[in-house]
Amino acid sequence: MKSLFLASLLVLGLVGCASQPETNTTMIDRQELRVDPEVVYAADVTELFKSRLTLPDGSSLLQVQFAVEARSDTELAWKVTWFDDLGRVVKGVGESYRQATLLTGQPRYFKATAPHSRATSFQLHLREPK
Repeated sequence: MKSLFLASLLVLGLVGCASQPETNTTMIDRQELRVDPEVVYAADVTELFKSRLTLPDGSSLLQVQFAVEARSDTELAWKVTWFDDLGRVVKGVGESYRQATLLTGQPRYFKATAPHSRATSFQLHLREPK
């Protein structure tokens, strides 16, 4: 009886080792656009596009393009945070906010390219400059 019990534990242990490793397929629900409430009153994001930029070596980089239109002359700060397919931040150079001047009624266009081909999604942040 004891040997049957040990044999069944051994079989269960081997089956557990042979099973496929669990993969993280959970997608993080994240807004692509985060706008500070102070900016909402001064400007609107009128366009937001993403595409892949193909490189000569066959890889590609995620690219984000957006347009902002101001209701009055104002200053704006923006940055893009890049994420891989597991939802982890992809670090890059120059991750701080960039400043721009917006003029009333004139759309201003911006573009950012991911620092690495691992980036599969993004989050655009808009705020007032500090």
